Amino acid sequence: MNSVFRFRLLFALYACWISLLPTLNAQSPSPPPHGSQTPKYTKEQIQEMIAKLQERIGKATDAVFGRIQKEESDLHIRFSYLTKPDRLNPNTYTSKDDVAQWRQILQQFIEKADALAKLYENADQDLGNALLQQRINQAIADQIKKELIQSFPWDIIKKKNQLTQEFASEFGALLTFYYNHWGSWKTGSAAGAPSFDDPKLASTFQSLKDKVSAVGAQIEDQYQAMTR
Repeated sequence: MNSVFRFRLLFALYACWISLLPTLNAQSPSPPPHGSQTPKYTKEQIQEMIAKLQERIGKATDAVFGRIQKEESDLHIRFSYLTKPDRLNPNTYTSKDDVAQWRQILQQFIEKADALAKLYENADQDLGNALLQQRINQAIADQIKKELIQSFPWDIIKKKNQLTQEFASEFGALLTFYYNHWGSWKTGSAAGAPSFDDPKLASTFQSLKDKVSAVGAQIEDQYQAMTR
């Protein structure tokens, strides 16, 4: 789990503890008046209960958010492969079969992106179940879940997901162009850049390339925004 995301979770958990203090204080022992009953819990018992609760919350959040972070990292690595300069230069592909293989890689990227979006969609329910599995009181679990879910940068997550879908579509169109017009280009004079005899094909290629580059840059901006 990256440090910024963990900080957000810890901050949310801190807010949970603040909101739960009245409940804990109500249970904490105080010097009883003469002749009154002994407090239900000692100070040491209360501290032990809090420590166990913290441990259980940690296990629940790691189970849910740890998986999300793992999938985010995997998707970003796949994305970085697709946005390397070589992928935007048809001269770096060895054959139509090579292009077809990159289509498969793109499909795997799409499936990973869809799976990650599903994890975010189910985060509320998954976290609730994980907290209950740790035997945390329903009322406390609901409060913790509320604070943690609110800590997510949902606007950024939604924007990144939309851009990822757009990127997959544009990159797929570029690969289709390579496949359908294989052999229509040759190595140009500018650092191995492709050169087309047909100006229409040259224009189409440049348009597709520019779209992929532009959307890719926007996705990187969203990743950067998530770590601020």
